[in-house]
Amino acid sequence: MPKVLILKGEELEKILRPEVLVDEIAQAFKVFSEGKTVTPPRTVMWIEGNWWGIMQSYVPGYGVGVKIVNIVRENVERGLPTIQAIVTLFDPITGSPLAVMEGGVLTALRTAAASAVSAKYMAPKEPGALAIIGTGYQARYQLKFVSAIFKPTEVRIYDIREEAMRKFREYAEGLGFKVVTCSSPSEVIDGARVVIEASTTDTPVIYGNYLKPPVHIISIGAHTPNARALDDVAIRNAESIVVDSRDAVLKETGDIRVPIEKGIINMDGIAELGEVVAGKRPGRVGDGVTIFKSVGLAIQDACAAALAYKIAKEKGIGSTVEL
Repeated sequence: MPKVLILKGEELEKILRPEVLVDEIAQAFKVFSEGKTVTPPRTVMWIEGNWWGIMQSYVPGYGVGVKIVNIVRENVERGLPTIQAIVTLFDPITGSPLAVMEGGVLTALRTAAASAVSAKYMAPKEPGALAIIGTGYQARYQLKFVSAIFKPTEVRIYDIREEAMRKFREYAEGLGFKVVTCSSPSEVIDGARVVIEASTTDTPVIYGNYLKPPVHIISIGAHTPNARALDDVAIRNAESIVVDSRDAVLKETGDIRVPIEKGIINMDGIAELGEVVAGKRPGRVGDGVTIFKSVGLAIQDACAAALAYKIAKEKGIGSTVEL
């Protein structure tokens, strides 16, 4: 019977460090944009008012990954993660199951790695502040990974929840960052060189009139067809907009769908991150505003899971069960 490796969240954090994961995720995006993966559209379900997704992909050189994930906003009040998931990894040749992993941590790690890839190609060379809007679970990973690429002079934070900001400030200061707490989205982004939006907002929190170029925006929120994290001015003024998948963002986020319907932007002007990594499309071309909009792809899960499995086997990390 197959022997399956079980990896906990804390084990994944030890294995998938920025210096290990970022370049691998970049390669997965490149392979995806070259059309070499098998990545069907995710299956989306709404259960008790909450978003559930089933995501699957085969990435050559990595394997077959399947994830079940949900986003339950009310879990903040319950003291539970807003994002919970399980990721399974399969051998693409034999079809045998290889591993089961805690998916919330894996999702946060691979999402942060994609943000770091965008910063590598799109962040200004000019030093300055890193701004974070939304200081929940995802923000800690975003800070750790993006700061491995863009070294901020200070970290500026904003969240509608005072307690979340207090805890995040303690976390960031514990890592050695100078942290400034801000009272509004406009204040936190004012003069920042990199802005990370990691909120659960449905309405814009990043307004183009408050951005001072050069600046790179990373938006991982607003993951439904009508939700917006960026206003029309921010979108219109961007010198380049890069996404994880053109097809996915057109279907899954209002940040891209709505401006296209308004005629503010067109799909031809939008690049995929894999194309930027491959050198086929530019990331940053001047001293303006650049935007990376991500809704998350199953290729990231398959890549991260396969890498974690490989390293865990080499180092004897995790536990094994026989099915």
